[in-house]
Amino acid sequence: MKKAIVLLAGLGALLVAAAASAQYAGWTVPPTAKEEKSPLKPSADLVKRGRGVFTSNCQKCHGPEARGDGPESDPRSPAADLTDEFRYELNPEGVLYHKILNGHPPEMPAFKSQLSRDQIWQLVEYLKSIRKPQ
Repeated sequence: MKKAIVLLAGLGALLVAAAASAQYAGWTVPPTAKEEKSPLKPSADLVKRGRGVFTSNCQKCHGPEARGDGPESDPRSPAADLTDEFRYELNPEGVLYHKILNGHPPEMPAFKSQLSRDQIWQLVEYLKSIRKPQ
């Protein structure tokens, strides 16, 4: 009985690890990204600035409510619904930062040439603010 429980626990851990690695397949995300935190102090103004960055750079694919339904989202491979609670644990703020910075070509462009470090962190703060509650 104990062997079966240990086996099931190990299998569960393996499945979680596989899901996490699949989540990052094709993304340039350093192993330390999950622990990385924004250097900017959270505030309503920061969220507002992040909303502006989103509107200018992301809305065309992710849609006005960030649900992946923007006019330039490919119906065969739609943009991610950034409000989906499934993504919350898999994409803490440091992971979001690196995904935005480096993109996932060809589906999502890298923004390291278009946005400053602070603008990306502003965007991350906005995305955190629109996530569905846990």
